[in-house]
Amino acid sequence: MTTKLDWAGSLGKMWANKVDAHDRLLGPIGEAGIAELGDISGKRILDIGCGAGTTSIAMAKAGAIVVGVDISQDLLVQARARDTESLCTFLLRDAAITNFDEPFDLIFSRCGMMFFDDPMAGWSNLRRQLVSGGKAVMVCWRESAQNDWAVLPLKAVSKVLGEAKTTPSPSGIPGPFAWAEERIFNEILQQSGWSVQARPVDAKLAMNEVSATNPVEDAVQFAMYVGPLASRLKELEPDVRLSVCDALAVAMQSKLSNGVVQFSTAGWLITATP
Repeated sequence: MTTKLDWAGSLGKMWANKVDAHDRLLGPIGEAGIAELGDISGKRILDIGCGAGTTSIAMAKAGAIVVGVDISQDLLVQARARDTESLCTFLLRDAAITNFDEPFDLIFSRCGMMFFDDPMAGWSNLRRQLVSGGKAVMVCWRESAQNDWAVLPLKAVSKVLGEAKTTPSPSGIPGPFAWAEERIFNEILQQSGWSVQARPVDAKLAMNEVSATNPVEDAVQFAMYVGPLASRLKELEPDVRLSVCDALAVAMQSKLSNGVVQFSTAGWLITATP
């Protein structure tokens, strides 16, 4: 289970050290979410869980006035450093409990809105941060079984680590798949005063950098530091870690085609209006 404290501490620091890899994973569904916003020139946008600023900067370059908020200081340091033109405002805030000075035309989040301590209270508060006629657009993952980038690495190392340590987390608990089931986010948002529409968004993911000289090894490192497996590899003995690498290499090799280790991603694109 991933909590708010994790993001404010060690998990946020880990993400800050692997920004490019996480952008590779989240990029396609994030781009679909931004496209759903339409013409955003001159619009005030709140980017919840903005992380290292990728989506905030992209929206600002499209003409929006963007306030990115996150609870990880490490990620915000990255965001400010990457915003070389100072296009955005980045704040260390918990969006669920913050009353902002000015209302927003739009709320956006790329997999950053599922970690509130009290989701219904959080989304009730966010509804009050919008102008009349505003809306929220969010993207998140569907069930892990539909995301082989998440499931295949766990299966690949199950004989090394054991079933208990490689069973995918269920939907509904804090973490990347908290909103995997439509009924879960529908209930949270509707009971917080929102009308909800959602549709699936599918994309392909390159687990390795295109420029990697060894795509399989690069994909192995991706799986060990990004996704559900990463948090289960803490404090492993060197020989066990080596066995994990070997098992992952076999799995990655099976997905290699034309120099790319390719996996599928499956997400939700959610639009909510007060």
